[in-house]
Amino acid sequence: MSFSYPVAVKFSEIDFAGVVFNSHYLMWCEDAKMAFLDHLGYGPYRFTDEHRLALVRHAEIDWTASLKPLDHADIRVVVDRIGTSSFTLRHEIWRRGEHPLLTATCVITYVWFDTEAGEKAALDPHFREALTSADAGDGHR
Repeated sequence: MSFSYPVAVKFSEIDFAGVVFNSHYLMWCEDAKMAFLDHLGYGPYRFTDEHRLALVRHAEIDWTASLKPLDHADIRVVVDRIGTSSFTLRHEIWRRGEHPLLTATCVITYVWFDTEAGEKAALDPHFREALTSADAGDGHR
C-alpha cells in the first residue's frame, strides 16, 4: 500500500539558508502519521476511545535537498518496523514537479502508550494487523 500526504511549504517554515526548520519537518510528519493511521482505521478519535496514543520515542531527520516557499511536496509514509510495543514509520518528503526530488527522510519510532495506565503497552493485535497489511504492499521491513 502506498500512502502520501500533501504539504504546501510556507515562507515561515524556511530558514535563512533555504532549509525547512527541523521542527516543521516533525510537524509535517505528525500530520502525515495521523492521516496515515486514520487511513488504516486508527484515527485520533479511535485512539481516544481506546485510551491509546502513539508517542514519539525517537526521531531522525536526514536532509538531502532544499524546499522553497510555495513549493508543494508529498510525504510518503512507509511502515519501516513493527515491534512489541512500538512501530517505526519512514516519512519521505518529495518535492513535486516535473522532476520530483527526495528532499528529506524522517524516520520516527512511536511507542504505543496506554493513557489510563500511564505507561507503554503492547501493540493492539488489530492495530498490528493494520500496520502489517500496510507494510506488505511496500516490501520493506
